[in-house]
Amino acid sequence: MLTLGLVLLFTAGAHLQAQPMGGGALTPDARLMSGRPLPVGDLAVGTVTVRVVRGVMTNVIAGQRVELTGGPAPLSATTNGQGRAEFPGLPPGALVRATTTVDGERLESQPFTIPSSGGIRVALVASAAAGATGATAAPPSPSAAPIGSVTLGPQSRFVVEMGDEALSVFNILEVVNPAASAVQPPEPLVFDLPDGATGAGALEGSGAQLTVAGTRVTVAGPFAPGSTLLQFGYSMPIGGPTLSFEQKLPIPLSQFSLMAQKVGALEVQSPQIAEHRDMPVQGQTFIVAKGPAVAAGGAFVLTFSGLPHAPLWPRNLALALAVMILAAGTWSAMRARSRTPEDADRRRKLEARRDRALAELTSLEEQHRAQSVEPARYAARRRELMAALERLYAELDGEAAA
Repeated sequence: MLTLGLVLLFTAGAHLQAQPMGGGALTPDARLMSGRPLPVGDLAVGTVTVRVVRGVMTNVIAGQRVELTGGPAPLSATTNGQGRAEFPGLPPGALVRATTTVDGERLESQPFTIPSSGGIRVALVASAAAGATGATAAPPSPSAAPIGSVTLGPQSRFVVEMGDEALSVFNILEVVNPAASAVQPPEPLVFDLPDGATGAGALEGSGAQLTVAGTRVTVAGPFAPGSTLLQFGYSMPIGGPTLSFEQKLPIPLSQFSLMAQKVGALEVQSPQIAEHRDMPVQGQTFIVAKGPAVAAGGAFVLTFSGLPHAPLWPRNLALALAVMILAAGTWSAMRARSRTPEDADRRRKLEARRDRALAELTSLEEQHRAQSVEPARYAARRRELMAALERLYAELDGEAAA
């Protein structure tokens, strides 16, 4: 979800760059994200939501009193069933801080300024040891749940983060069960990742329902009433200035939402994007985009242009030169092995004649500098030696080429 799950996701992205995504679950610490504000575009101007959780993002605390100080006047609100306290109508430019106390543990956010567009989401994460276990309740037994349908709710987000050689794509999905009791979908939810995706992995908080095998993410039911958080990610290698990929969805998505880290001249296009804008997030710029629903079995397509990438020609040139050198060495070795004793003897004689001519030319030059040889004699003999050397070098080159 783009609530606190999205804040956690950005830290998860840093963990994924430090340790590649694998088939098992990653374990970013939710408390590292506690109190860090996240500007978002899906809230009304002047709105702040504070989510209070214990240990992990899925273990929400309902009925918790939260205070917002530093604005025109102190405010307080109580978290709802999803663990969120909402503060609407705050004046842009106000500097505020969110605080709460869970079982004697005081939690507070960093001070943050109310933006002039969109709102702010922030998480306050209590210690798992303070009261609750911090673990997500086990899902209902599949045999006990009736067949029912689920959807991807409006808090589902796709987040793209720039890496050195790849885009990290994170799926933060809110699976919504509108029924009053747990339901079991007719089939497990299967997300087939885009062609070229690498390093797929689950993020902490998705539970045992989510498994990753290669480029396939499978989510088994049943699903409890309300919302279930699923988080997984993968990498898309950057091979040039443009990258395009498609991801299919097994169940309906009520609204397409995207946040993409903008580096340099990066832009994103998609048939699913109806509106987008740039938004600063803690010193970086993100492209925030929205679009209409996606039907079950449908897909969203993203095309990124202006990607920073190293030019390929130096690598290709170095590779070509290496191949040429290897081929030349192989050819020379084969020629050396196939040379007959007569060929070797002839080359030795040519080299001996060349060495004698060079030695005589050196001696002639020394005599000329010492003025111990007549100029006419020097000029004539020098011409003879140079001509002889040219013939010898030509014959040696012919021997090598043969």
